[in-house]
Amino acid sequence: MRKTKLTNLFIITILLSSVFFTAAFSVKSDDRTISHETKDVGSSEPLLKKTFLFGRVQNMIVDGEYSTVEAVNLRIIFFKPYQFFHYTAEEPITFSNQYAGLLHKDSFLIGSFNVVLPINTNSIAVMNTTMGNILVELYEDKTPITTENFIKLANDEFFNGLVFHRVIEDFVIQGGGFYPNGTLKESPYGPIDLEINPAVHHLDGTIGMARTNDPNSATSQFFIDDGAQPYLEPNGSDPKGYAAFGRVIKGIDVVRAIAAVETMTKYGDMKDWPVDDIIITSITFYLTPRTKNRKRKTFAVFSAVTPSSDVNETVTVFFPRPNAAICIFDCSPMGIV
Repeated sequence: MRKTKLTNLFIITILLSSVFFTAAFSVKSDDRTISHETKDVGSSEPLLKKTFLFGRVQNMIVDGEYSTVEAVNLRIIFFKPYQFFHYTAEEPITFSNQYAGLLHKDSFLIGSFNVVLPINTNSIAVMNTTMGNILVELYEDKTPITTENFIKLANDEFFNGLVFHRVIEDFVIQGGGFYPNGTLKESPYGPIDLEINPAVHHLDGTIGMARTNDPNSATSQFFIDDGAQPYLEPNGSDPKGYAAFGRVIKGIDVVRAIAAVETMTKYGDMKDWPVDDIIITSITFYLTPRTKNRKRKTFAVFSAVTPSSDVNETVTVFFPRPNAAICIFDCSPMGIV
């Protein structure tokens, strides 16, 4: 009996290892190409990211080319940059039906899956630059003041035509304040208060707000960390720290490429300005604040009357994808009231 258990454990270990390395290789190859031309990312098509999933799920719904499960005890790993998520509250996770791994309906899954982003209700900013696209999840749930300011400016097309004017490899790429000719562009909304959430750190690919020595002076200029930057945390290089409000989810190779360009001192004392301008052509949103509640609606509870009873009963309806409703409980014809 003991030998059998050890054999089974060995087989499971080998299986998990092989699936994990397959997932890691697949994710790594996903972002290996850097485009030097912007490419529009349309919100009409699902935005996919290769991830490694493992854990318990339930209530799987198959809808054409995609499936949706509810997370019971599910772990999600992103690569480039590395991110780890843990879901336990029946959050809906949607993925393409083309995957490399094991999937036991309404029980568990493990392997490499193309997950539909976002996996929460936060907005995804699509930053189109002359060196490629950078997709950033904005932590509206953790930093509402800072993200609201950024979203307002982007919706106003404030960032269009501005450059990354300060680029330091292994530190940050900074933009959102200057035109290619060195002219400063000021935010019409003025400064915002410093917003520090202890759950949001300056990790590889984190987006943060630039400011002066005054903690409450941030306006429009932002930066993206090229590698983890603990000195930007509170009690680091500045006692107050710098506001972090999101993180790159795709396009970290574009960040690396921008950070590695040749720089010079320009327009007087502007150090670390790229020799060849890197322009932000636009910042749009894959999931906008105006539509995210509609697109991410998960459950609706209705008061209903069944044909066999005059008593109101509660019925839960599951919306795995927009415009699709599937009943979880008894769904015999009834009048919704």
